[in-house]
Amino acid sequence: MSTLHATGRTRRKLLIFAIAAILLTTLAWYVNQYISLEQLAEQEGRVRAYIATNPWYSFIIGFGIYAGLALVPGTGGKAIVYGWLFGIWQAVIIVTVGLTLGAMIIFSLSRYLFQESIERRYTNFVSLMNKHLEKEGAYYLLALRMAHVPYSIVNPVSGASRIRTWTFCWTTAVGLLPNNIIWVYVGVRLPSLHELASSGPGSLIDPPLIAALIGCAALPHLVRWLISHYGIPSDETGNHDATRHES
Repeated sequence: MSTLHATGRTRRKLLIFAIAAILLTTLAWYVNQYISLEQLAEQEGRVRAYIATNPWYSFIIGFGIYAGLALVPGTGGKAIVYGWLFGIWQAVIIVTVGLTLGAMIIFSLSRYLFQESIERRYTNFVSLMNKHLEKEGAYYLLALRMAHVPYSIVNPVSGASRIRTWTFCWTTAVGLLPNNIIWVYVGVRLPSLHELASSGPGSLIDPPLIAALIGCAALPHLVRWLISHYGIPSDETGNHDATRHES
């Protein structure tokens, strides 16, 4: 039976991959036939001009879009786009607050509406998280965030665990901040479409950009290596600050 399920999953993945490949190929053909890079650069210029003349309104709209997308799995790379359009400081604020807000929504839904189903589905993970929270407190969730463990698991499981809401909030914001800054910086270093149209692909050869891309890939692995060699610091101040008590 398990073999049949595995075969079915493989077929579904292949079908999804084939559909995605067809759609991307069609999109690439359409862009190549009907849209020039110069036209895209002109549209980009208009967007940048609007952001420059309407900074607060653009910030609010950008934040609303990002916060909504933060709830949708598989929409990575948003921070790069926001860094490319808004610059480093506005983009870091939008990305960090947006991701934290999205995480808090999933956390709250898990805790107050779906806790029993989450506990049944992720029994081992919930038990493991509670065990680590009792030992390491907030450091544990902070390590999960910095190691870039998938949000689709951490957020709902945290809601079903005994972690305090405030602890979840600040560890999410702080733990995601280093990666957010690096991803946003990648977007900042990317050339505009106008630069790409005038200078060609050579404008992508930028040492800070290459270093930032390496940092994006290396940081989670570095955190995991440090955890595997040195462990997670224990919370010697008491677990009451990180976990709630059962009534």
